Amino acid sequence: MLLADDLATIDSFPRVEEAYDEFSSGYWKNCSLWNSSGEASDTMYRDIESQARETDYGKRLPYLESLVRKHFDMSRVTMVRARNLVDAMVIPHRDFVELEKRKEQYFRLFMVLEDNPAALHSDETGVFRMRPGEVWFLDAASVHAAVNFSTRSRQSICVDFVFDGPFEDWEVFTDQKTYRPDITPETPFRQPQDADFTERLRALAAVIDHDNFKDVLFLLSKVHFRTDVPITATYDWLVEVCKGSGDDTLTHKAEKLRRYMVEKRVMNERLSIAPAA
Repeated sequence: MLLADDLATIDSFPRVEEAYDEFSSGYWKNCSLWNSSGEASDTMYRDIESQARETDYGKRLPYLESLVRKHFDMSRVTMVRARNLVDAMVIPHRDFVELEKRKEQYFRLFMVLEDNPAALHSDETGVFRMRPGEVWFLDAASVHAAVNFSTRSRQSICVDFVFDGPFEDWEVFTDQKTYRPDITPETPFRQPQDADFTERLRALAAVIDHDNFKDVLFLLSKVHFRTDVPITATYDWLVEVCKGSGDDTLTHKAEKLRRYMVEKRVMNERLSIAPAA
């Protein structure tokens, strides 16, 4: 009941303009509960030295506030967000590539608050489903993505930590017994890649243009959730499709997008994938 009340409160929060909207399609709601500024409208992750500040949103969620404070070392927390992804996806990308500190000093945990078999996550190791009650370490410095193939809600909590140097995973918890690396994850079946997959991929070159570039990108981003192919292939496919179209500006856009999403970007850099006005 306490969790249900907090989830209903999160539903009442307005969806603000998201700092990372270029990573997603469909309905993606990202509410800041703790961050560097203490402002609920601030969704940008920053490289901060001081402890995160609770926002007005966080203060309105008594159950989730107590859960976070009880189980996690707040002196290490840099950001806490409530997230929801409905009939939508977050395309493959790497986080922290624009930050100055060594990426090994950042640690991200994810907790699903609602069960939804149609909601999946992925990284360079494969595809998996997070279940309520589990606390997942998500290596956000590697290429990762998320999708909800249904119109059902799937609320979750994302907690970011930072350390000054080397650390052990269990150090983020106030009680070491919370750390359970022995739990077997749920990994959905993915069909083998068809022999004619490459040819079907090349066929997209005949239809891709500046108006549907984003549509093709998100189509290719979904492939690895159902087919046993690497998540990192998404942007390689996009570049090849654009090259096949014969449009050099599309190819340049795809190569720039690949760099931005998975290779390198600078602090506060933005990149639009929408058609030019």
